[in-house]
Amino acid sequence: MIGKKEITQFQLIFLLIHSQVGVGVITLPFDVFMEAKGDGWISVLLTGAFIQIMIFLFGALMVRFPTNNLYGIVQSLFGKWIGKLFVFLYSMYFIAIGGLILAKFAYILKAWMMPLTPKWLLLLLMVFTAVYIVKENLQLMVRFFFLSTIVLIGFIGLTAYALKDANLTFILPIGTNGVLPIIQGMERGLYAFQGFELLLIIYPFVQSKKKGVIKAATMANIFTTLFYSFLVLTSLLFFSPEEFKLVPEPVLYLIKAFSFRIIERPDLLFTSMWIVLAATAFMNTIYASSLGLSTVMNSNKIRNYVIIAACICFLLALTFHETYEIATISRIYNNFVVFPFALGLPILFLLISIIFNKKELRNSG
Repeated sequence: MIGKKEITQFQLIFLLIHSQVGVGVITLPFDVFMEAKGDGWISVLLTGAFIQIMIFLFGALMVRFPTNNLYGIVQSLFGKWIGKLFVFLYSMYFIAIGGLILAKFAYILKAWMMPLTPKWLLLLLMVFTAVYIVKENLQLMVRFFFLSTIVLIGFIGLTAYALKDANLTFILPIGTNGVLPIIQGMERGLYAFQGFELLLIIYPFVQSKKKGVIKAATMANIFTTLFYSFLVLTSLLFFSPEEFKLVPEPVLYLIKAFSFRIIERPDLLFTSMWIVLAATAFMNTIYASSLGLSTVMNSNKIRNYVIIAACICFLLALTFHETYEIATISRIYNNFVVFPFALGLPILFLLISIIFNKKELRNSG
């Protein structure tokens, strides 16, 4: 966990931002609208607050195991064999996320940009690019994420242009649908925030004390929450409730409604920028999964496991076809996989470490 694999506290911010902002960015407004209607932006803000609570709980676990990441923690808590079983399950969890990212990436790209391009070719190009960057080291990967952040600025700029046609009545009166739809909207929005759990995998590689790591994670979460809230609110102000039901990718439809003298099809430019976000999110998943697989196999080299994880994601993505199938699998995955692995198990590990007083002998930073 030293040398080239170390990253700074500043770089951690960008890594966590790109682990959360990915393929879900263009469908998030539709997802939360279907539950919370005009209060969808409130659901997003509350989801961000909930994620922040989870980050603090992660911090408590990190303080007890300052030099071990999640894969080392489970082996300390449950022993070698049961611990490695948890490591393997988490590796499969991240691979499943990667497969869904690739499936949604291929679907959106074929629907909006390249309808005649074979799906396997689109997936292959994404997998090749991700493997090329991830197989080197974490530091190189994070540098690419830092350069990719300019895409987020482009997202904000293009989306903000829609505010000139905003209609405030579309979200009024606030809270008219009650509290329950807002909470249900949080559940739908959680998938877009997925990736924050990568903090438990990365934190030992950060050149900072644990307070600094939590501070960086908090800054990343605040940015992600405000970014998502802005996209959702802008979409809600642009489309009427009747129109919203017909646009499953509202952010793309919003951009497509504009035409500039220099750029005739801004939605294609927007989609091109979105490809970068899909790539960075996918890179995070195969890095986390390959690190887990190398831990299971007691190997210090993750390069071969990066290729293995990426190939499995590729095969998974090929099995998902229509948008309804992808949406159904995503919903099942959120309810029965994301909640246990991203939320439930880390809390369980923290409780076990406190109840049985298990922690590292050395003091945390």
